[in-house]
Amino acid sequence: MSGASQLTEYLARLASADEAERSYAAEDLGYLNTSEGTLALLDRLRREDSPVVRDAILQALSRIDGDEAIAGTIPLFESEDPQLRNLAVSVLRLKGGRSIPFLKKAMLEGDHDTRKLALDALSGMPAMGAEEIYAAALADEDPNVRITAVENLGKVRALEFREEIEGLLKDDAHPMLTAACLEALAEIGDKHSLVVIAQRLPQLADLPDFFLNPCLKVIAAFGSAGEFPEVAALLAKRAQAVWPAILNALLAIQQRCLGEDAASLEMDEPLLADLRNLIETHNPAPCRYQAARLLGFAAERDEIAAFLVGCLTHPERLVRLGAAEALQSSARPKLDSVLGDLELKKHEGDIR
Repeated sequence: MSGASQLTEYLARLASADEAERSYAAEDLGYLNTSEGTLALLDRLRREDSPVVRDAILQALSRIDGDEAIAGTIPLFESEDPQLRNLAVSVLRLKGGRSIPFLKKAMLEGDHDTRKLALDALSGMPAMGAEEIYAAALADEDPNVRITAVENLGKVRALEFREEIEGLLKDDAHPMLTAACLEALAEIGDKHSLVVIAQRLPQLADLPDFFLNPCLKVIAAFGSAGEFPEVAALLAKRAQAVWPAILNALLAIQQRCLGEDAASLEMDEPLLADLRNLIETHNPAPCRYQAARLLGFAAERDEIAAFLVGCLTHPERLVRLGAAEALQSSARPKLDSVLGDLELKKHEGDIR
């Protein structure tokens, strides 16, 4: 059968009343890979009610090589049908870098919904090649467009846009934009961001949770002994939901400061009491594990060493694991024999 005959047959089946026939016709038109087939698929997509057929058309359009599939998909951003808009985003995302010139035009000429959807289509793609789109998006008057751009850049860890994202951390910025910037900077992972965040948001204790969590991620990545006391003080002030991020930041600083900087870490009495209380009360097991690991830093003290040894028989497995790791990392003498005795009992079946 000639290409023209095949096209005629597939177009007829695409108009069939049978859902399966339309799906198979869409698949065949995708493999046929012609301009006429592309236009027919796009026209059918605007009128199609079946989610199954719509998905088949999506897959077909993603296989077609010509730019008609991309150019014809962009106008779907203006559809009143949210599923059509989402399908258009999916098609363009599957097209990858080939869709960037068309998305650039949409970003520069479209309304705020079109600009937002253009960025949705770029989500997960490397920023390289889309620099003009992101430069325009970060300066956009619509906060949702700026937020989407920042989120995209964070996902792909676009270091080249770090300074622009840092520049959006302003006192009068929309709270959701500030949160997106903090999350993106945490993902990008550059130590200079910690300096900028400390300048713009100097009091951790005053931050809402959705600001504090990404700040703690940056501190975990790059914080030093200087940040340790302020982060430690948060345990007594903040709700349980933030404890994992606080404990993770403290552990990361502790491990980074092993050696010369270790003496500058302040494991004061309030912090030690908070950590012990966290283990002894009914808190989430991962938090109790983190707390036990942190106590290992103070295992040179008799009462802390004794507490950790007691934790080796705790009913919660993660507490036992945290205590064992804390004691193993301690330089305290005679703990090897304690751990050895415990391992022997474990093999004998006394401890699970």
